[in-house]
Amino acid sequence: MKNKLCGIAAVFFSVCALGAQSHISTQAHQSPVTALAALGSMANADTSVFSSGADGFLVKWTDDGLGEHYQLTELAIKMIARSPNGNDIAVYETDGATINRVTIWNWRTLTRKYSFRFSNPLTSLAFSAKGTFVLCGTAAVNGLVFLNATNGNIVTSKIKEETGAVSLAHTSKTENTAVVYSPAGSLTYYNLKTGARKARFAAERNLTQVCLFNNEVFVAGTKGNSIYVLQATTGQTVAQYGAQHPILIGSNDRSDLLYLVQENRTFTINTIANDRNKAVIRPQVLGTFAGLKPDETLTGAAVTGGIIYAGTSLGNVYKCGIPESPAQETLYPLTDNMYDYISDVAGVGEDFYFLTPHAVFRSSYDNGIVDRKGANPGHTNLLTYGTGVILWSKETKKPVQLLDLATGTLTTLFTPQLNIQTLRRFDDTLIFIEGNATVNSYDIVQKKREQLYLGASLQDALQTSPNDLYVAKSSATTPNVPLLYVNVATKETVPLTLRGNIAYALSFDANAAGDALYGVVIGTNGNKTTTSLFRWNTKTKSAGTFLPISDEDGDSFTYLAGSVLYASIGKSQVHAYNLGTKRDFTYKRSASLPLKLAQNSTRLVVLNRDGSISWYNPALSGVLADWYLTTDGQWFEF
Repeated sequence: MKNKLCGIAAVFFSVCALGAQSHISTQAHQSPVTALAALGSMANADTSVFSSGADGFLVKWTDDGLGEHYQLTELAIKMIARSPNGNDIAVYETDGATINRVTIWNWRTLTRKYSFRFSNPLTSLAFSAKGTFVLCGTAAVNGLVFLNATNGNIVTSKIKEETGAVSLAHTSKTENTAVVYSPAGSLTYYNLKTGARKARFAAERNLTQVCLFNNEVFVAGTKGNSIYVLQATTGQTVAQYGAQHPILIGSNDRSDLLYLVQENRTFTINTIANDRNKAVIRPQVLGTFAGLKPDETLTGAAVTGGIIYAGTSLGNVYKCGIPESPAQETLYPLTDNMYDYISDVAGVGEDFYFLTPHAVFRSSYDNGIVDRKGANPGHTNLLTYGTGVILWSKETKKPVQLLDLATGTLTTLFTPQLNIQTLRRFDDTLIFIEGNATVNSYDIVQKKREQLYLGASLQDALQTSPNDLYVAKSSATTPNVPLLYVNVATKETVPLTLRGNIAYALSFDANAAGDALYGVVIGTNGNKTTTSLFRWNTKTKSAGTFLPISDEDGDSFTYLAGSVLYASIGKSQVHAYNLGTKRDFTYKRSASLPLKLAQNSTRLVVLNRDGSISWYNPALSGVLADWYLTTDGQWFEF
């Protein structure tokens, strides 16, 4: 009998639209909540609130306390803004370095409308009052960029002068005027019909969490442990109040400013009320709320329909009413960690091993039995070997260990000297990269470690025969190629004629008696960046690329099984490329983005970034089922 649970509609179910699928649940974000956004209009009946996370997920929370989850990106989402049309949402996603991208999504259809990449980090994000434009603030000299909300094109005529850095941009209801706050210390009004400046006022410098309230009469912001309230029409500071790490909840439709202050596991809701549009009244405590978890801190909040939604550092979302009088009030948690996190998967016969933080499980789609095979001492990755599995942890110095599943014996094979980046197995030999600079081998039988190649900016290493090793790297380092060959016996190194900036995700199927190595290569031609799959013929020593996309994808996987090369190039879907017929077939994605793939004779299993798995019939594009492993070791099926 299958040991799995059926989806209960009141707790978990799926929403499908145009090939996309979201999940409805009360599951928390896997990482800190980064932003919350309501529609921001008391006249609008939509009281839903979106939360975003560093996990790349966007969740729509509704009055019934359930969240519609969908992962938009593998990057962290730092800011979100909702369009007045109620369907579109703008997200700012970033890797914290070179990738700074604003993407507009239609949430009703779960489709991406367009993306725009910036050269500088964003400092603010908002829709104009009618939803005609997306206002993107940056720290650049010309800090404010207007995007046409329909097609993503830059609109250059809205402001004719350089605005400088921008941390607040807001338009009037008619979209004829905009007010812009610069951390350099100014409030500026612009005529958006002519592009001319109407007025500029000196204002308090370097404010953060900048927002409007009381129908554009006041601007509020924080600096240090103080809240500043400015008169929006003059820039003059009308009040300054002390508060320990306050979280402002700005709403232009409210006459007062709300903010939260946390102390240990409790927080207070406070208000700064309007006084005849000329001044404000000293802060008052509206209520105190208890119930935060140990070491949990508030990271953001939003208000809609008289309800405050608050996000935290542990990925949780809470809601509470706005009290009418100071009192100890009830805090309602919307989120709960209902399932365990699967961090890796590997095929074993017709079954699969699944790795969670505490255990190794064996299961398959057709029997559904969850068989706990052994304990995991905190590793994140596994490889099959003999009657056991090799456990290791990416980007750490944790020991690489062999867990014999027949006896339960855990043996340490070796301890990396630097953070281990990749680890693969060739027969009884482990090939691994340490610190992005060294390719080493470890003979499991002889317990011998050996350095095979020393370089820089290494991405992957794969041994295809007793003497043949291939290393993927950046072409910015010597030798200036993205792929090279190393003779394991002699250590002779040969640069290969693959063109590109960087190669990674190597695949080779020794069981198929193949003569080609496959992987992913990123290249540029002028200002155009392309990511492609590549084939290196090991006999003719020639390279070719195929399935190109006009984007930079540095985090795809490949998996070669016979004549089919599976790849997640493009990030959102898994491709099945038939190397014989040259036919590309794509599988519909789940609510989370694909991370890794494994296969047996009848099923594909895709490990998703949120720790769930999706099952596929290789010949069909649709998802057979999405499974989550619950914290008590049961499959939960969507």
